[in-house]
Amino acid sequence: MSGQTSRVFVQRDYTLGTMVQFDTKFPSELNGHINESTFRATVDRVNEMFEEAEALDQAAYMEGCLACLTLCTYYAWPCVQTKYEKAMDSLGSYINSQNATVYGPCGLKLVHPMERGLRTLEIIITRS
Repeated sequence: MSGQTSRVFVQRDYTLGTMVQFDTKFPSELNGHINESTFRATVDRVNEMFEEAEALDQAAYMEGCLACLTLCTYYAWPCVQTKYEKAMDSLGSYINSQNATVYGPCGLKLVHPMERGLRTLEIIITRS
């Protein structure tokens, strides 16, 4: 890894409210590192994964109801992964895969949005 690194922050996109999604506008700092369509495909997939994680479906309702209604679930909750936690694990695997196959060879590294409090999608430029 080079001695100098720089960081690019892809900001949250609040056009559809407070759900977690990131802007797909290509940052000029990434010119010469990765092409725009690859960047956009990655951000689109990250946005889709957050949309799936935050979707209110039967599993989400059941988790909520069981957590509220049973004392047993309250004590067992640390042992059980929620739908959202599973989705964040999947997102972490996707980011690791993208870093290994797409971004890493270009001298870039994606940082999981959870590490930045879901405020930004950070991309570290490790070489110029």
